[in-house]
Amino acid sequence: MTEVVKNSPPILRGGTSITHASNLTKKEFLWIFSVSAMKLEKYGITLNRLTVDKIELVRNWRNDPKIVKYMEAREYITPEAQQKWFETIDNDNNYFFIIEYDKKEIGVVNIKNINYQQQIGEAGIYIYDNAYLNGDVSFRATLCILDFSFEALDLVRVIIHVLCDNKRAIQYNLMFGFEKQPNQEGVYNQLYHLERKRYFEKRAFLTNYIN
Repeated sequence: MTEVVKNSPPILRGGTSITHASNLTKKEFLWIFSVSAMKLEKYGITLNRLTVDKIELVRNWRNDPKIVKYMEAREYITPEAQQKWFETIDNDNNYFFIIEYDKKEIGVVNIKNINYQQQIGEAGIYIYDNAYLNGDVSFRATLCILDFSFEALDLVRVIIHVLCDNKRAIQYNLMFGFEKQPNQEGVYNQLYHLERKRYFEKRAFLTNYIN
């Protein structure tokens, strides 16, 4: 019998073990296989789960002013702070991935602070490589992390926070179906929700625009 871990994924247990394997659909099995290999591949893009040997790369990206200006937390991140942060997110309640496209590592996407009882998690993304800012790479990565969140992790809602003056990000997320929540007037880092049913309705349309 497989031990059920509290507040862990309904399918994934420690990223490798499987609960009720005989009842898995082909799609669920493929998601499990992908996460066990620390890699998601879909929509022509690869998401590699963040490992300790890559946290310095991510730290340098995150400290760059071009990324910091879009973050609520803007303090300089030291190597020690980065290591401590990684130790808090290297688990089944947080999935951070490095975005790989054309065999280049170009940014980060994540679903974090997952509550499996409430079936909610918080998503985020940034593209570091300027060469891919205006293409559809972020679009592909967002579709992939949302598919993973709603299909593999069985979440019913994904939330995000967006700075109120980041107009480009606001319009981008509205396209996927995120909706700003009430009482956000005067809030700098504003809350948006995306429900699973709404996302699947949007996805059926959005995938037509991938080259």
